[in-house]
Amino acid sequence: MKKFKIGLALGGGGARGLAHIGVLKVLEKNGIVPDFVAGTSMGAIIGAMYCYGLSTDEMEKKVTRFIPTDIYKELKFDKMASPESKNIFSEIFGKIKEKAFFYLSGVKEAFLEKKSIDKMIEFFLPDIDFRDLKIPFACVAVDISQGKEVIFQKGPIWEAVSSSISIPGIMPPVKYEGGVLVDGGAVQLVPVKVLKDYGCDFSIGVDVSAGLFAVSGDELKSAFDIAHRTSEIAVSVLRQIQIRDVDFLIKPEVQNIKWFEIKKFRECVLAGENEVMKKIPQLKNKITAKKIKTFFSRMFAIDKIKKIS
Repeated sequence: MKKFKIGLALGGGGARGLAHIGVLKVLEKNGIVPDFVAGTSMGAIIGAMYCYGLSTDEMEKKVTRFIPTDIYKELKFDKMASPESKNIFSEIFGKIKEKAFFYLSGVKEAFLEKKSIDKMIEFFLPDIDFRDLKIPFACVAVDISQGKEVIFQKGPIWEAVSSSISIPGIMPPVKYEGGVLVDGGAVQLVPVKVLKDYGCDFSIGVDVSAGLFAVSGDELKSAFDIAHRTSEIAVSVLRQIQIRDVDFLIKPEVQNIKWFEIKKFRECVLAGENEVMKKIPQLKNKITAKKIKTFFSRMFAIDKIKKIS
């Protein structure tokens, strides 16, 4: 009889993706362990660590140790935050940062250096291959030269994860087999489709995106503002279409946390825990119902591991 397989899709969202640690912690405590994990961006980092065998406590400790390091300083996350006070000085500061970013975008391929990204990945993940993982795993990137998604399920983990987390313009793209790869969030912010392609019987999606909030016309002053807003809308619409296929969606309350606010990781982890704890009874009921529904089809099916092309 074919095993009932639960798939877990961990979405992208920068620092908000640290909520995945809290989600995994509560799922495990309730005996819900995925048979397959797919990740995008931060979901790729957390997913790879989990599938390698790191506990959620070990993940939290790694984040705690990471913040005081020189690697964290090199990533300049703190410099991306605008001052809280809304006065003339903060307005001027914001304009200077915006102009500096435009200048850098014309002379460099990314705001951050590749060596800094490599150091970060090395800090969180050992030099391992997909075949070294204890749970089957895949992560998503986008080849912007060919205009297509790339699903990693073999080869070195660092190559796959660095491709999946490469936020366009912020982090350098990864050159891979003749392609130019960036963050997979452009095509699969919550990689539910990968779970279906793998053959999972029940899919759990974790959406840590910021969501789409209404803005006033006064906030759309520059070409950068307008282009960025248009891109946000397109990504939001695509995400809504993709998550329709998920059997169970978990959306932690992290919308107000910016993608670079790593120092708020405890808040993110707690949000992940709280959201799953509220939904555990409903989730268990849905898993049981799906097991019953698929019982006869699984009884006569051949249980084979499916490689995603």
